[in-house]
Amino acid sequence: MTVFKAGLRAAAMMAAAVAMAGCASQMAGGPSSQPTNPADAAAQAAATGHYKTAVREYMRASTQASQSDARRQYRFEAGLAAAQGGDAQTARQLLGGIDPGSLDHADQARYNLAQREISIANLSPDQALARLPRPARNTPPAVAQRVWEKRAELHFANNDPVQGIEALVQRDVWLMNDRAMRANDNRIYDKSLDAIGLGIGPNSRVAADAGKTTRGWLALAAIGQRQFADRAARNKALSNWQSQYPGHPANRSVLTERFNYAGATQVAQHQPGAMNGGAMGQAPRPTSDQVAIALPMTGQFQNAAQAIRDGFMFAYQNNPSGMPQPLVYDTNTTPPQALVSRAQSDNVGILVGPLDKSKVTAMSNLSLPMPEIALNTPDDASQQPGFYQFGLAPEDEAKSAAAHAEQAGYSRAIALVPSGDWGDRVLDAFRSALTARGGQLIGYQTYDGNSHDHSQAIQAVLQNQSNANFIFVAAQPLQARLIRSQLKYYHAADLPMITTSHAFSGTVNPGEDIDLNDVHFVDMPWLLGHGGTITRLRSEAADAYGDEAKSYSRLFAMGMDAWLLAHRLDQGGLSSGQPIEGMTGVLSVQPDGHIKRYLGWAVFHGGRPQTLSLPSINDAKVGDNYSQQSGHALPANTNAPMNSTSGSNTAPNSNQPKPRPQTAPAGSGSSSSWSSGG
Repeated sequence: MTVFKAGLRAAAMMAAAVAMAGCASQMAGGPSSQPTNPADAAAQAAATGHYKTAVREYMRASTQASQSDARRQYRFEAGLAAAQGGDAQTARQLLGGIDPGSLDHADQARYNLAQREISIANLSPDQALARLPRPARNTPPAVAQRVWEKRAELHFANNDPVQGIEALVQRDVWLMNDRAMRANDNRIYDKSLDAIGLGIGPNSRVAADAGKTTRGWLALAAIGQRQFADRAARNKALSNWQSQYPGHPANRSVLTERFNYAGATQVAQHQPGAMNGGAMGQAPRPTSDQVAIALPMTGQFQNAAQAIRDGFMFAYQNNPSGMPQPLVYDTNTTPPQALVSRAQSDNVGILVGPLDKSKVTAMSNLSLPMPEIALNTPDDASQQPGFYQFGLAPEDEAKSAAAHAEQAGYSRAIALVPSGDWGDRVLDAFRSALTARGGQLIGYQTYDGNSHDHSQAIQAVLQNQSNANFIFVAAQPLQARLIRSQLKYYHAADLPMITTSHAFSGTVNPGEDIDLNDVHFVDMPWLLGHGGTITRLRSEAADAYGDEAKSYSRLFAMGMDAWLLAHRLDQGGLSSGQPIEGMTGVLSVQPDGHIKRYLGWAVFHGGRPQTLSLPSINDAKVGDNYSQQSGHALPANTNAPMNSTSGSNTAPNSNQPKPRPQTAPAGSGSSSSWSSGG
């Protein structure tokens, strides 16, 4: 790890950031802590869609198990995870030794579904649908909902949105908890918006044979796409919609979260196999303008907390909007339940924090009387209304790197990531984002982040070099420099290298970063923006807060955006489809409450980072549309700059325009939105 040359305090800050589970991974860049029990780690990975990690951890659990039955069960679970993740070859190997006759009824059904998933992996959507029949009434719910989800994906891949929505409506029947129902509802609504955009409405010929619930979703999406003279007119349309579609699942949470509509009605809870879904309840609303931020102000993470708090207070001072000065709570001395009680006694309307992952998870499981903006993104947090998760997630960086690579004309990647859960998460996010844009990850290797010699991993991944037109690398500054130098040694200097902000320490250091020349990376506007308001604010922050604003710049910017989100929540609420220009990126609220960041694009020249572009509201809207597709790419953002490199590190297409690095114009990107009231 490279220590910032800003004194011993900065070094201590970096050590604390690495130690903190999931805290400010943008600053530390290291992997978050994972369960010590590999079976628990595997189950957690599978539940969040990280199937490659699940396979590895289940196999590790199998190796460590002392009982033969446990070893077989873990191997079985690994095979199911591989099948669910689309890795047919691994699934065949792992499930090949399983005798289905030895399984109970539920596991036999899961085994049979995995075999179906293996058999249809390489078929066309029509062929796959023909070989994946609808579940029967006596199908176990865990299997039935997976079948309907797979059928929905295949219908969407087959350009049949109405049938895809119908399949997701049927999936709702088999879901067993409110969290899953809510996520499914939001996915249906997003797909319905896509259908409306294609001219497929509730009264269209295509939807004529659809069920009433599906037509209700399309009718609601049509309202969501329509322009109204004022909010009262829109609310009247929503009220009429409710009269036409009484008891519709959208009343659970979509009307409240996507329309901020207070007239949502309750939907009766269902048992698996019966129509309709569980009532989610409405998100709590701020009862006052008082905001409190909860951070570990004492203990080993106090430097990180201080940088975030100072950024938060700096943003408040620039734009208080008549709101009272925020309160600051120390989570190191106040457990989660006591934190809620104190916030209630202080008449807090919006709670920001906590920061450390375990406390965020604990808070997500409480019934909160006020909306909360957590400052971390744990994988297993409950998705309850009004609970937002904002952090410097490395997955967002990987997705942004894939988007910029595609916009620059690159589509075929090889990759190097550190071994372990953090590297797996980054790789999975990069691969999914690249694939969604029509690209392909041709090959990858992992490397030891504690070693200085990566020759073995580099030589292995370069075996695929002839089929690739760029390499994606996830690394800290020291490792990024080493990998770049070793790529040159192995005659891969002409292979464009793209990375995340973790490769840039945040401090301009041309003497050390000269090895990163021509490397492209993504980073936040607070570091990449120049001119106008953003330069003035950086100068004012440095004068007022010194070390925190300079050495801990990313955490300081995180604090600024935490205030921006709290202010926006107080003024009108946070909702999907309404991106916000922030200092850590353009912020987009996702249906599950996660706040996704879209980042800027830069390149090293002369050892110095030079900005190519800053993120825009349109980038977020296009990116969110991509994430809603089932593996189908939308047109690239034609306003984004193409590849801009010098020397030999160029894209294969020599006819591509190559604009020179340029500083962002004043007021571009995210330089003014929060300071002018958002």
